[in-house]
Amino acid sequence: MKLGKKKISLTTQVFLAMILGAIFGLIIGEPMTKLGFIGDVWLNCIKLIVVPMVIVTIITGITSQKDMKALGRISFRIMAYYIATTIVACIIGIAVASIIKPGTIANFTGLASKEVTGSTDITVSDFFLGMFSSNMFKTFSDGNILQTLIISVMLGVAILRMKNENTKATAIRCFNALNDMVFSLINMIMIVSPIGIFFLMANSFGKYGAGIFTSMATLAGTYYLACILQVILVYGGVLMVTAKINPFKFIKDSAELWIYTLSTCSSVASIPVNIKVAKEKFGVPERISGFTVPLGSQMNYDGSVILYGCVIMFISQVVGVPVDLGTMVKVIFLSAILSTGGGGIPGSGIVKLLVMVEAFGLPTEIVGIIAAFYRIFDMGTTTNNCLGDLAGTIFVSKLEEKRELKQASK
Repeated sequence: MKLGKKKISLTTQVFLAMILGAIFGLIIGEPMTKLGFIGDVWLNCIKLIVVPMVIVTIITGITSQKDMKALGRISFRIMAYYIATTIVACIIGIAVASIIKPGTIANFTGLASKEVTGSTDITVSDFFLGMFSSNMFKTFSDGNILQTLIISVMLGVAILRMKNENTKATAIRCFNALNDMVFSLINMIMIVSPIGIFFLMANSFGKYGAGIFTSMATLAGTYYLACILQVILVYGGVLMVTAKINPFKFIKDSAELWIYTLSTCSSVASIPVNIKVAKEKFGVPERISGFTVPLGSQMNYDGSVILYGCVIMFISQVVGVPVDLGTMVKVIFLSAILSTGGGGIPGSGIVKLLVMVEAFGLPTEIVGIIAAFYRIFDMGTTTNNCLGDLAGTIFVSKLEEKRELKQASK
């Protein structure tokens, strides 16, 4: 092997950084947490570009559509996919937890709980009001991605509806140029990603030690098994039927994405990586991925609803409360509805989990224990959410490709 001439890919560098960070964190321990800010600096560099990236990718994605019918068709297909896979995800979470019964063998001795703060009052009116901004500049400065997405869609549609063709062409060229600039900056940030990920992982493992593997083992093991089944059976099944892509090839080719999500635990920060993988590994044009991936980051939470189902069954088993079929159906639909409201809830993931547990009259103390070790679960929720976005993007792209081939043959 001519190692001197062979360049190590960025994906391999990131993977090695993740492993080395975990090892350094376990061996050196707390001193590594003092250097965690280096990883946070890198993560902040990604987050600073997220709002402009969502704006330009959504707008260029919309304006690159041939017409409003194409936009409507893509929107309908991706939303139908997201809704369907979210419901199936919760069913899988409930089913796996019902079969394994992790709550019957759980041991909470020595586990400390963490106080969960944040409002648990969620109303339909608050949810929809939270989607629409009254001040776009405040939305951008606050980093409210859901409102940014809505604003971007409105601007993109407004450009498509412009009557003056010259003005419309100028606006489209402007946003295309901004899109190139934003992704040039993203590429700069990605070059140093192994350094950031090394310190993020070292900080996590330095803080929790070996306990990150052993604590909450029964619930975590059940949850990750359900996540794996969702990826292989649901995403893999959809891609096998519509795109002839083997589920394990999908996992292999998307490695760059899930390595990032395991390391960063941020769906939003992973948007540029997701779009890049969709384009380079699966041939998805940016006019589709630039629209479906940011949309998925705000409305597709398969990994989260798997966790809701697992936790409800887990706590029910711990306290000895049987869960009938009717309750399971309620869990499925409440999970699907609650998961779409993440943008406006302080504390997001763990607070929504608390809402779920309270809604079914179960003791919330165990949610506090889960909160103390939420990083373990957050790695899985983020990874599953993002892989779901990627699979949906490929699915829609293949349907569009088949439609274009069919029209061309007429």
